[in-house]
Amino acid sequence: MKRSRIEDVLPLSPLQEGLLFHAQFDDEAADTYVVQLVISLRGTVDGPALRTAVNEVLTRHANLRVGIQHRKTGQPVQLVMRDVEVPWQDIDLTHLPHEQRAAELERLLAEDRGRRFDLRQAPLIRCTLVRMAEDDYRFVWANHHILLDGWSNAVLFQELFRLYRSRGEARLAPVTPYRDYLAWTARQNGESAREEWAAALDGLQDSTRLVPHPGTSPAESFPRRATFTVDESLTGALAELARTRNLTFNTLMQGAWGILLGRLTGSEDVLFGITVSGRPPELPGIETMVGLFINTLPVRVRLDPARSVVEVLARLQDDQARLMPHQHLGLADIQKTAGRTDLFDTVVVFENYPVDEAASTELGADLQVADVTGHDATHYPLSLMVLPGRELILNLDYREDAFDRAAVEQLAARLVRLLEAIVTAPDTAIRDLDLLGPAEREQLLTLGHGATVRPPHTTVPDLFRAQAHATPDAVALTGGGTELTYAELDARASALAHELVAMGAGPEQAVAVWMERSADLVVALLAVLKSGAFYVPLHDGYPAERRRTVMEDCHARLLLTDRPGDAATFAGAAVVHAVDGAAAAAGEARSGSEPLFSGAVQADGLAYVMYTSGSTGEPKGVAVTHRAIVDLTRDSSWKSGPEDRVLFHAPHAFDISDYELWVPLLSGARVVVAPTEPIDSAALRALLTRERITSVHLTAGLFRVIAEQDADCFSGVREVLTGGDVVSPVAVRRVVEACPGTVVRVLYGPTEITLCATQYEVPVGAVVGGSVPIGRPMDNTWVYVLDAALSPVPVGVAGELYIAGTGVARGYVGRAGLTAERFVADPFATVAGSRMYRTGDVVR
Repeated sequence: MKRSRIEDVLPLSPLQEGLLFHAQFDDEAADTYVVQLVISLRGTVDGPALRTAVNEVLTRHANLRVGIQHRKTGQPVQLVMRDVEVPWQDIDLTHLPHEQRAAELERLLAEDRGRRFDLRQAPLIRCTLVRMAEDDYRFVWANHHILLDGWSNAVLFQELFRLYRSRGEARLAPVTPYRDYLAWTARQNGESAREEWAAALDGLQDSTRLVPHPGTSPAESFPRRATFTVDESLTGALAELARTRNLTFNTLMQGAWGILLGRLTGSEDVLFGITVSGRPPELPGIETMVGLFINTLPVRVRLDPARSVVEVLARLQDDQARLMPHQHLGLADIQKTAGRTDLFDTVVVFENYPVDEAASTELGADLQVADVTGHDATHYPLSLMVLPGRELILNLDYREDAFDRAAVEQLAARLVRLLEAIVTAPDTAIRDLDLLGPAEREQLLTLGHGATVRPPHTTVPDLFRAQAHATPDAVALTGGGTELTYAELDARASALAHELVAMGAGPEQAVAVWMERSADLVVALLAVLKSGAFYVPLHDGYPAERRRTVMEDCHARLLLTDRPGDAATFAGAAVVHAVDGAAAAAGEARSGSEPLFSGAVQADGLAYVMYTSGSTGEPKGVAVTHRAIVDLTRDSSWKSGPEDRVLFHAPHAFDISDYELWVPLLSGARVVVAPTEPIDSAALRALLTRERITSVHLTAGLFRVIAEQDADCFSGVREVLTGGDVVSPVAVRRVVEACPGTVVRVLYGPTEITLCATQYEVPVGAVVGGSVPIGRPMDNTWVYVLDAALSPVPVGVAGELYIAGTGVARGYVGRAGLTAERFVADPFATVAGSRMYRTGDVVR
């Protein structure tokens, strides 16, 4: 630019600086902030007169003749240039066949929208007049958003059309220069505004993001727009509600959007952006100024679940009123004050300009404005534009890397449903608002249902006895040089069970088991169940004090151990040397008979109490029944049969031992006891090969290590199970690729659900992505993703996972309060008294 052409130098407003940043961030991509208005004209258009009127408008408003430059300090400024003419193009499509003109017009408009402005060169405006027919024109006005906002466009076109009608003879009111607004902005007390915004955002825990990790929009694309209409009846009811409760319509829409975001993000403290007019009423002539006055600001909506909708809306309106004098502060300053760079990813724009629309479209008797369409956008993934009227119009602009059309339509449907609920019952507590329609609710509840099957009403020892009678000579157990058939295992366990009964074991009585992993341990656990008692496994890794605490907590008076010399620390407990006792009793005549209490144990009787610290760090005993174990072992997902060999590798104090012991032993398969020594990939490969293992479970951590070191060591294994923590998708992919004949299953479930509530079988040939899903519910299991009010959340929305079904434990031993907190009534059950377990895990 030549210095002689410079008329003035202006600073930038806060939003102009923000738009400049986004425009310069990637100067090769499409500029989102290119605004395009398409005005359909019917009649005879005088092209030269219209072009002259456009240039006269630029002459009137100095700030429309600017280019953006930077001082040596790096500070951007607006250079106002003299004698600027708007780039103009005349295009005639009347030579094309009629049916091709619309398509060619769309191509021209798309090309115009995609053409960036060089922000250094004035003017940042261009016009095109397209002749479609003798009396049919399109006037295309494009400008960079850094010049104008919507209110200013309405003022500008009112002036433009008056100048066109009068052919330059109209006497327009003197211009109130944009410089006056910039000067007013500079005079404001920025420190005071920052303090107010700091107070408004104080205590905010997290940003509100509807799109946790948005992708990057393709460079050639712009946001898509979906338009929805709220019928006149609901629109009128909303206006009446606002009037009777002393609320603005804008507050009502902002509050509804905040409630919707809260439900979709699981947050009770919601933040989103709004676009304010930014026109200070104390500035003379502000109503007719032309320029960029709007500002994007955060809105905070506190969604106290117990408060009513109108109470939340009233607080929102009060908060907004307090901040109105400080709406001039730029978003970058507000973010810095809040200590965050990304406060929100959705924006609400409420369009309600106090401009005479009729005057803005008057062109004379021989020319009328038939239609006006516009294209503008923001860089946010989702923007809601609210246009009030007899029928409320909702425009949702969305980035296709973050949303698809179906998701946006569903979002709009939820917003309308929420508006209906607010109108119907404005005094309803926030937690009781329902965003789901009946069909969607039913779909969500059905989605979490596992197959319903009728498990046998029996116990673990009854099922084992039946299996031993059916396959007495089949090998049931091998390990450490010991091999026992089903008949031999049955006899040994029965013999030890008689000894336990003689020492006081019986239904609902605890027998602690402190033993190393061995064939004798399997005998001992089965013996406890045959005695009618329940076993309490003690982990070798427990410190002595914790072992004592566990035994005292569950009132265990018997201790089965393979190290009686070390059991003196368990004062008050009768010690049974499991190995000697079983061996001695195995030869007695009564070894083939069942113990006295075996038949008295019911399906709902306790089978074991397993201690877990969970998130509290304090041991709590999870009480699991025979019914829960039986139902687990009969799940249709297991493929165990007589030819299978399952590795018993986990400590018996971990619930994966349910799978490693009871699934094979109740289906005629063989349990292979792993050595007690630590296992590495080479040892695991040798063990799997030597013992011809068909099924093995590894913790998520060990699975990852083995997959990294020797993924194809599972080649001869039918299925590999893993879980207990986040499972590495890379590890899954390595094993699936290295062992094409091996099935990988991911199990999910806390100890309170009897091993697992869901499982995911990795499909053959599947490409495992960024995370491994937890899968589908087990048989007789129901999983729900619920919000804080125990209502189902929509698909794709984060919520807390609750689990119901036959696998749910009885509760925590001796801890009624904690049991009541975590095992809650199932509001969706068809059977009275059913409970569900609150996992505390957040899922989608």
